[in-house]
Amino acid sequence: MSDLKLAGIYIRSRLMITVLTVLSVALGLGLAIIVLLISNQTQSMLASETGRWDLVVGAKGSPLQVVLNTLYYIDAPTGNINKKLWTRLQEDPAVKTVIPLNMGDSYMDAHIIGTVPEFFTGRTAPGGRPLIAQGAMWTKAFDIVVGADVAAQYQLKMGQQIISTHGWMRSEDQHKDYPYTVCGIMARTGTALDHAIYCDYHCNWIVHAKPDPDEPTVVFHDPSQEVTALLVVLNQPGARFGLQQEINLQENALAVIPVDEISRLDATFMAPLRGVLLLVAYLVVLVSALSILISLYLTIHQRRRDLAILRSLGATRADVFRLITVEAALLAGLGVIAGWLFGHGLTAVLAPLVFQRYGILLQAGQILPGEIAVGVSVWVLGILAGLLPALTAYRMRVAESLMEE
Repeated sequence: MSDLKLAGIYIRSRLMITVLTVLSVALGLGLAIIVLLISNQTQSMLASETGRWDLVVGAKGSPLQVVLNTLYYIDAPTGNINKKLWTRLQEDPAVKTVIPLNMGDSYMDAHIIGTVPEFFTGRTAPGGRPLIAQGAMWTKAFDIVVGADVAAQYQLKMGQQIISTHGWMRSEDQHKDYPYTVCGIMARTGTALDHAIYCDYHCNWIVHAKPDPDEPTVVFHDPSQEVTALLVVLNQPGARFGLQQEINLQENALAVIPVDEISRLDATFMAPLRGVLLLVAYLVVLVSALSILISLYLTIHQRRRDLAILRSLGATRADVFRLITVEAALLAGLGVIAGWLFGHGLTAVLAPLVFQRYGILLQAGQILPGEIAVGVSVWVLGILAGLLPALTAYRMRVAESLMEE
C-alpha cells in the first residue's frame, strides 16, 4: 500500500480533527488571497485611470476628493469652475488635450456625466474589443451612452428613454422636460466607466439653465457657463508641476496631479491596512500549522501499536518518518486547495458589493503570482509542522509500543 493511500486512510479515520485542521489552513490562506486580489486589482484600476491624465482641475477643496469624484465618481463634486479656464488651457501650448466634465444629475444610483466623445479616445474593452458594444456614440444632445453595469442593473435597452434627477442621490426633483435616450451601451471594462451614464456636456447646461423671461430661448454658448472639472493631458508630462502651480495661484480652481494623490492615498491608508490584514492572515496560517503539528503529534501516541506493527512487518524508521510527513503534506495540501476555493469564492461574492460601492470590479478568477507563492509557502509550512511528529514516530521503540495496551 502506498504512503499516500495509507496517509489518506489515517486522515479519514479522524474526520473531525481533519476537517478542523483543513479549515484553519483554508481560513488563513483564503484571507491572504482575498487581500492580495483586492489590493492588486484596486491598484491596477486606480493606476489605469490616474495614468491617463496629467492634471485634474476642479473647484477649490480637497485634492483627494477632486480626484475620487472626477475619475471614479466617488463622493460629491467640490463645486464648479469657470468655463474660461477651459478655454485658456486649450490655448496653452503646453497642453495637448482638455476634456470637460459636467456633473450633478443622476438616474437612480448612476451618475450622469456630461463630456465630449474625446473622453473615450484610446479606451477599449478587455481583449481589445470595441468600447461600445451596442449602438454608437452620441451625435446630439440628450442621447446617452450607458455603462455596462448601469444597463444591466436597470435593464436599459437601445432607444429607451430615462428621466434624470437633480443631485447624486435619488430624489423627487426630476427633469421631466428633458428625457434622455439610450443611443449606446458600453462593454464591461472593469472600471468606473461601467457604472455611469455619459452624454454631451451641453445637456447639463440646458437642463439647469434658468432663461431670462424676456428671452425666448436659452443662450447655448454663454461664456459664463461653468464646468465641474477638466481633465488635462500635456505634451510633456514634466510640465505638469509648473502648470499646476500656475493654476492654483492664478485661478479660482484647484489643479491636482492624480497619480500623486492616489499614491498618497495608498501609502497613507491602503498600504497599512493591507499590511495589517496580511499579518492577520499569516498569523492564522501559523496557527493552522501549529494545529497540524498538534493533531499529528497526538495521533502518533494513539497509533503507536499501528506504527509498531508496520515496523515489525518490515517498514524501516525512514518509512514511518516518510508516512507521517506525507500525512502532513496531505493535510496542508487539502487546506491549500480549500483556501484557494474560499479566497476566490468569497471574492466573487464580494465583487458586486465592492463594485457598487467603490466602482472597482474584482476579477475573482484572476490568479496572481503572489498567491501561488503564498499557497506554496503554506503547504511547505504544513510539511515542516509535521516533521516533529514524524521525528517522534522515527524514534519510537517497536517492542515497547507492542507491549502497550
